[in-house]
Amino acid sequence: MGETNRAYDRVLRYGSNSDRVQFFSDAVFAIAMTLLVIDITVPVIANGPSVTQATLDPKLWKALGDEFPQFLAYGLSFAVIGASWAGHHRMFALMRRFDGSLVSMNLLLLFFIAFVPFPTSLLSEYGSTMPAVVLYAGNVVVISLLQFALLAYAHRRGYLDERVDVGMYRYIRRNLLTAPVIFLLSIPLGFIFGAVWALYFWIALLPVNIIVGRFEPRVIPKKPLAL
Repeated sequence: MGETNRAYDRVLRYGSNSDRVQFFSDAVFAIAMTLLVIDITVPVIANGPSVTQATLDPKLWKALGDEFPQFLAYGLSFAVIGASWAGHHRMFALMRRFDGSLVSMNLLLLFFIAFVPFPTSLLSEYGSTMPAVVLYAGNVVVISLLQFALLAYAHRRGYLDERVDVGMYRYIRRNLLTAPVIFLLSIPLGFIFGAVWALYFWIALLPVNIIVGRFEPRVIPKKPLAL
């Protein structure tokens, strides 16, 4: 590779304006959230000559009630993607520089974000089975860990805002670990007590996030060098 090619590679490898990365990421997040609703279909009720308004209403209410798992899976995944987008937005608000490796890691994150509608559909149809729980929980774990890896890489390379000190970095990093811990623990819990208990365990993420967010990590100041 000649000097011109190496210089061109260096120019492309590093950047200080991540707007295009953020715009593309926002589009993937938005499309994934929109695709979630496709799994919810309008109930079809046989409407013969003998069906009156009085008999149609209770049938429709029952049909809507039968679709409760689809509504529940939709709400859960909408919250998961929404929380992931909010964390992604905050993370890139802290970044002042990026490189090709960080862009590649971000694309890998978006790969699993775009995959969310499939395990959501599986969960809505087979939520009481462990394969559906494992696939859904595993996907959330991977998404959360990739967000953690993005932050750690940016911190290690010095791409974060200079105002992000050690205490703030540890605080953000710790908050990113609550979701993967909860969803990862739900898998063995489901195998022991049943898949439904794994779903219930996911609810613990909300109070755990609130509790973890209230405590700031203790940062030990560096001792001055002895003269």
